[in-house]
Amino acid sequence: MLCSETPVGSATCKLCAELQDEKLFAKQGWDFLRCANCGLVTIDPMPTASEVESNHDESYADGEYAAFASAHEVRQGIAASRFSMVQPQAPAGAWLDVGASTGAFVAEASAVGLDAEGLEISRVAVAQAQSRGLRVHRSAVEDFQPDKDYAVVTAFDLVEHLVDPVPFVRRMSEWLQPGGLMAITVPNIASFAARILGPRWFFYAPPDHIHYFTPATIGRLLAETSLEEISIQPSYKPLTMDYAAEQLGHFLPAMAPVVGGLARILPRRLAGYAWPLPIGEILVTARRAR
Repeated sequence: MLCSETPVGSATCKLCAELQDEKLFAKQGWDFLRCANCGLVTIDPMPTASEVESNHDESYADGEYAAFASAHEVRQGIAASRFSMVQPQAPAGAWLDVGASTGAFVAEASAVGLDAEGLEISRVAVAQAQSRGLRVHRSAVEDFQPDKDYAVVTAFDLVEHLVDPVPFVRRMSEWLQPGGLMAITVPNIASFAARILGPRWFFYAPPDHIHYFTPATIGRLLAETSLEEISIQPSYKPLTMDYAAEQLGHFLPAMAPVVGGLARILPRRLAGYAWPLPIGEILVTARRAR
């Protein structure tokens, strides 16, 4: 039974509604709390949904994602890698990428003739996608009214940003046709990279990343939304040395000079090669009941 008031240094778990009162560590002014009941880790204090949307739009506008937006080959390489993992499991029909950013995954699916579109809340990202002729709509999930059922709904690098992931994923699952496929990527705090780096792991990035999952907790999330889990597998992002150094500058500054220096001394064909890096993400696929 929950107390009527949440104690200082604790928060109500968005996955199981118990108290998250086990403090793991603090980083950049946020406490990282783990639920003793289900194991979900969440930052405290938690931002509001409006703060998350505002921060997301500002990140595009102030250039935080500039390197990512300009690294077309990197973005398409990541999209191609993910598409190759999802497509063999996909039934026939339309695709929707939620949190589509500038549309790399939509472009990848469209390039092979699929009926693919995206959903994104950032004005800047949507404008970039639409300037390339991609069907990316600016809408929040709760406001989106699709005119069809989808065979595949994807949500990459998204669920960890959500204030309340259960109703969000449940809403996306309602857009699937019977037997339709959902594919999600999330950082995995049980991964080797997370365990070795501890609080320095680059996915521990408050307040952008709010919730932190393991295979067990993401499996519980799927169960809460009545999706049938198919597989949970490591997801490797193909990244160039230059791009990795730029990202480390945001999330792990101490390592950025090391990787950047390595990129400068390596032959360009190696420094510019997109290496499939095991940075601690998992790809989860699940199916809506027929």
